Amino acid sequence: MTGFRLRELSPVLVALDFDGTLAPISPHPEDARPVAGADQVLRGIRATGATLAVVTGRSVVSLLRVSGFGAIPGIVIYGTHGAERWEAGRLRAAAPPPGLEELRGRLPGLVASLVREPDVWIEDKSLSLVVHARLAADPERVLGQLRKPVEEAATEVGLGVRPGREVLEICLPGIGKGTAVRELLGAEPAAVLYAGDDVGDLDAVAEVNAWAGRSGRPKLIVGVNADGGGPLAGQADVSLADPPAAVGFLRSLL
Repeated sequence: MTGFRLRELSPVLVALDFDGTLAPISPHPEDARPVAGADQVLRGIRATGATLAVVTGRSVVSLLRVSGFGAIPGIVIYGTHGAERWEAGRLRAAAPPPGLEELRGRLPGLVASLVREPDVWIEDKSLSLVVHARLAADPERVLGQLRKPVEEAATEVGLGVRPGREVLEICLPGIGKGTAVRELLGAEPAAVLYAGDDVGDLDAVAEVNAWAGRSGRPKLIVGVNADGGGPLAGQADVSLADPPAAVGFLRSLL
């Protein structure tokens, strides 16, 4: 959709995933950094008058620490798949459910009893817990062993499980990236661009597609995946190979 020009369609909502979209996937989340030029492109997007949001599975604190995006004027950041919202230094966050603290204590023992993999580890994002299998010799086998027991343990304490790229995330039920996008759409933009790469982006894409169907206004879904496949295959209007290509594409829309 080469006719999608941000200045011509103003006001546009541009909502972007981070890991796998603006930054390469890193085995350790704290090692991730946005690709070269990403900050400049995001500032350019804001300069068109667009609403700019990063909608990430990371916590807001983690995203700000690795990206430096907090210095971009007017940016809105949704963290932990929409459970947190940050703008101009102000953070709004959902209350952690009691079951999360209970599972925080139980999960390490459960994982250790199921898999003998020293490279499987648990990330605590305050409002969610993530089992990382990315460093294991066979991540899919490990996640296959863990999925049902982890889902059962989460369900027992009123939580959900969201699969991701070589991870399982125990999360607040009823909150996802679609929650964030739905809130952003309340401002009634003239057009919407959403870019992502993983399963967690699907409910955001569904919200954008539903909005476009209701409003008749233009939307552009960008899927980032090396082989043109991935979770957004068949739903993306534009498919790009990697984060540098995604940043280059966004630059072309300015």
